Amino acid sequence: MNNISFTKRVKYGFKASIARIVLFVLYRAIKILAHEDSRIMSEFSSWNDGLTVALETGVNGPSILLQKMKGRLVRVRSAEHCDIRITFRSLDAAFMVLTGQMGVSRAYAEHRFMLSGDICRTMSIVRCIDIAESYLFPRLLTRRILRRVEDREFSTFRVYRKIFVGV
Repeated sequence: MNNISFTKRVKYGFKASIARIVLFVLYRAIKILAHEDSRIMSEFSSWNDGLTVALETGVNGPSILLQKMKGRLVRVRSAEHCDIRITFRSLDAAFMVLTGQMGVSRAYAEHRFMLSGDICRTMSIVRCIDIAESYLFPRLLTRRILRRVEDREFSTFRVYRKIFVGV
């Protein structure tokens, strides 16, 4: 990174920080909604215990490793084996998806990420992400990035309160 301009390093750092925050918020939202939203409950219950999912935002970018353990979604530091690995080709591609500038289905169609693992299980995870995004993003934005806007079973405020306060 020594021969990269200061401006590009700052932009990269900004995007990496935002991606890290969004991954955390998305993880917490899915974790909360897996016990409160009937659609995510249904999807989540179909996952095998021990299912491990990695979301990576390019080489050396922020990533998150999730595992279903004893009926709960937990964040783990490392895993011997990942059942599903979603790796964005670049931090820019991940940033567009994570900030709601582009939907997951469009990013997949444009080959902005690589997928390794069972595509059927991945579709279940993507459905959960879509539902979580319908809570996290304003309706105007979700209409633009999702094929079908999911109805909310309760308020967005309640989800954000549980994400950040835990109550």
